[in-house]
Amino acid sequence: MARDIFQREVDLGTPLAADATRLLVSELGGEDLLIQNVEIRYEQNINRIWEVGSPKVFFIAGRTAGTMQIARIIGGKGINEGGFIQKYGNVCDMAGRHLTLLLSAGCTGPQNKGKLTASGVVITSVAYSVAAADMIINEAVSLMFARLDNVG
Repeated sequence: MARDIFQREVDLGTPLAADATRLLVSELGGEDLLIQNVEIRYEQNINRIWEVGSPKVFFIAGRTAGTMQIARIIGGKGINEGGFIQKYGNVCDMAGRHLTLLLSAGCTGPQNKGKLTASGVVITSVAYSVAAADMIINEAVSLMFARLDNVG
């Protein structure tokens, strides 16, 4: 193991790159959107309850809830590529709506690291921005979903 100028041991780990990670929109025929950023958050409500006259503490699990933020660039197909906003914005159809994040990493070729599938997805808000410096139309989409599955 090599030492640096400060006499600290420095060893390189295995490099990774997430170049092949994709957000799959199956309801649009497996189409990819020009995604710049995806954040998925899935939480469970946990209540902390204390018993009067006792040192005991109890944790009671409540419901789960998921949210997702997508930042994307408006591409050549226009603002509503493949009907994404209409399809995912209709709360009445959310039971059949899914988004899958295919996780891949590796420098020598994509290595499957599993996938996250959000089910019961509905868009809650959209926002648009453009800056004079780059003239790129940005879209920010907020979604909520009912369940998150991790398939390894």
